[in-house]
Formats: sequence, structure tokens, C-alpha cells
Amino acid sequence: MLLSEFAGNAELKYELSEIMKRGTLPHAIIIEGAAGTGKRTLADIIAQYCVCTAESGRPCGKCNSCMKAEKKIHPDIVYADGEKKELSVDSIRNIRTAAYIKPNEAPMKVYILSNCEKMLAPAQNAFLKVLEEPPQNVQFIMTVKSASSMLQTVRSRARIFSAYPAGIEDSVKIAEKRFPNKDIDEIRHTAEICDGNIGMTLQMIENGGEEAQKLAEEIFSAITQSTEYPLLALTGRLTADRNFAVNVLDCMAEIAADCVKASVGVKVSSQAAVNMAERYSRKRIAETAEHIWNARKILNTNVNLNLFCTWLSAVLRT
Repeated sequence: MLLSEFAGNAELKYELSEIMKRGTLPHAIIIEGAAGTGKRTLADIIAQYCVCTAESGRPCGKCNSCMKAEKKIHPDIVYADGEKKELSVDSIRNIRTAAYIKPNEAPMKVYILSNCEKMLAPAQNAFLKVLEEPPQNVQFIMTVKSASSMLQTVRSRARIFSAYPAGIEDSVKIAEKRFPNKDIDEIRHTAEICDGNIGMTLQMIENGGEEAQKLAEEIFSAITQSTEYPLLALTGRLTADRNFAVNVLDCMAEIAADCVKASVGVKVSSQAAVNMAERYSRKRIAETAEHIWNARKILNTNVNLNLFCTWLSAVLRT
């Protein structure tokens, strides 16, 4: 994908395109943004720019290096993912050592470090050493939900770019191409629920769509009920399919964020969020949001879904 094809984020694209034209790309970049805003896609575009061998108009999308980059088989683009526990201290030290080795075939060597919110302080400190004295012809690209989760010493040695949801119309257009047999009204409704977040829209359509959103709302409503059984019965529906359970929890995380907004007087569309904000303290709302994020992490492991749902029902009522 070329930078011009990246959806939304007009100011960000303009800024990056000008930097690329001048050839003044900083040696370290942090791309921050919520899940689904295209951070990884943007990192791939920048990496393609770095390895492109065209004399002008980089990335050209046509040279051998660009095609390898698009297929993610370029030997000079190295990936490390915090979700896969590849950002440990030892992993970062290995990256730091390998960074001083010359590129195999491209003008530059690129390291894409994804989900850097998973990189603990000792690993960030180990990474800091190579950021302070970067080798020639090496580009570091870090993606993170919020740059504030990284150490100030790391942030100060990198250029921060913020990615935002592309918008409802762009989400609808891309989802329509991805799912040509889906009803356009359902696609648009899903895009609206996801506030124009393309990644979340595509994931919701693929993994359950409106059904997941509806169940998430029902679970939130059940949290505030006096008896435990409704919540236990609703969370029990997550045992049918792991992907569907992930999608429901993602929807619940959005509702939790709406709860926080509603608790300080911001108008939100989720009635379940409004009801919880009216009944519970901000501390309790924050605890509920934390339980949901922890549950989302646990689902990434090979957990027994029956035990998981029983646990989830219990913690959401504490």
C-alpha cells in the first residue's frame, strides 16, 4: 500500500509525505493510536519507503524491494511483536546487537516493534542505548496504543505520530470491498458503532457484528442487576466461539470507555454505559474497565472458555 492509499488521517499523511520527499525521516518513530486505526499498516508503508530502491517517488511500489516488503519477506525488515512476547529484555538486546550489522540488500535496515505497550521498563532501557547512539542506515518504528505508556527517555528520542479512526465513510467503503455480500445498511451501522475505526469495523463484521455488540450491551446491563444468574447466563454465551468472545470483549471495552466519559458528563450513545455511570462510582467503573482489559488478555492464551466465563462473571460483579 502507498501512503496516498492510507485511509483518513490527512494531516498525518501530508506530514509524512513531506518528510519522505525531503529525505529527513527521523531514525526512530513512534506511531500511537487505538487498535484498528492502522498503526501497523502505516509502519509497513514507512518500512517500504526505507527499503525502496527507486531513485525518486519512494516508495514506488514496483521495485523488487517494494514487492518483497508488501509480501513481508524482505530480509532487511525485521518484526518484533509485544503480543508474542518478542519485546523482552533479551530480545531487545539481540535487536540492539543486530542493528549494527549492515543491511543485506536494501539501503536501510528497518525494525518494526509492534504493541510496545507490552515492553516493560527494563526492555525500554535496554532499547534506549541504541536510540541514543543509532547506527547508520537503520530505522526503528514502534507502534503503541499511547506513547505515554513508554518511558519519557524513549519518547524524547523518537518522533511521535498519532493515527486516528479514518471515519465512517472510509470504513464503509473498505468494509464493502472486503465483504461484498454483506448488507450495506448493516455495514454502515457497524461502522457507526465503531466510530469509523476501520480495523474494529472489519473485525466486528467478521466475528459476529451486531450480535457481539448486542451481547456486550446486555452483559453490561446485567452487571448492575441485583442477582448473579443473568450475568452468568450471558457470559456463558461466550463459550460457543473464541473469536466471537474476543469481539464481544472488544465491544465491552468500548462501552467501558463510554462509561468513563458518561461519568464526567460527556454524552455517549450506549445506554448501558449511561446506566452504569449513574449507578456506580468512577472508581468502580475504572475497576470494571480493568477487569475487561485483563479478560481480553487472558483470551489470547489457551484458556478453557467455560472456566473463563465463570471467572469473568464473578470479577465483573466484585
